[in-house]
Amino acid sequence: MHNFKKQFGQNFISDKGLIDGIVGDAKINKDDIIIEIGAGLGSLTKELAKCARFVYSFEIDKDLIGELSKLEEQYDNLKFIFEDFMAFNFDSLKINKFKVVANLPYYLTSPIIERFLVLKPESMTIMVQKEVAERLSSEPDNSEFGAMSVIIQHQASVKITRIVDKKMFTPVPKVDSAVIHIEFNGKNYDQGFAKFVYSCFTFKRKTLYNNLTKSAKLDQELIEKIYDNYRYYRNRLRSNSQRARFYQY
Repeated sequence: MHNFKKQFGQNFISDKGLIDGIVGDAKINKDDIIIEIGAGLGSLTKELAKCARFVYSFEIDKDLIGELSKLEEQYDNLKFIFEDFMAFNFDSLKINKFKVVANLPYYLTSPIIERFLVLKPESMTIMVQKEVAERLSSEPDNSEFGAMSVIIQHQASVKITRIVDKKMFTPVPKVDSAVIHIEFNGKNYDQGFAKFVYSCFTFKRKTLYNNLTKSAKLDQELIEKIYDNYRYYRNRLRSNSQRARFYQY
């Protein structure tokens, strides 16, 4: 029996129906190259290998080498990489088009997603904490809407495909999870834009003006100019909208 390691955030999927659901949500075909983060005991990995052209599966827990090596011998389109994905030289794989399917370790969810925003896969189908899924897929004017919502939705559409009860994992975690499907639109990751967005959300109880002056350290005159332009175009949009409603009647 495997000795689950808390430092790696190990919660393995124990429900076959859920595994099949994740594979279906990912829309995998025989031409796809798949990147998986966190192979665990390989239950999801095996199903991915049955559907895809090739699967690269990352696993940081070297105690699993023996078990997963047996699985690798069964599938010639499967390779396990026993390294930390966040430190791995991804260029060494020499792949351009790929999809991501993973049950992410929850303590690394944001860093892993941010790295993939740079790498630009075709899509990501990932298991995350339910509250994180709600945050990433939330819309403006929603209390869950935040910096990461803006940044990821600039590059992709985000949809919750299923809510997952915590009892479907071994060991059972403290919170429920959700599967989200992220479809990328081809835009590049802009580090300057991301930094600006994080600045806007740094102090939630302060106004946007204060956030931009204190966190982003923007010149006050520049901020005033941005606000003036915003008010101008907002008023024009409202005026055009009212005019359009008038002509409908």
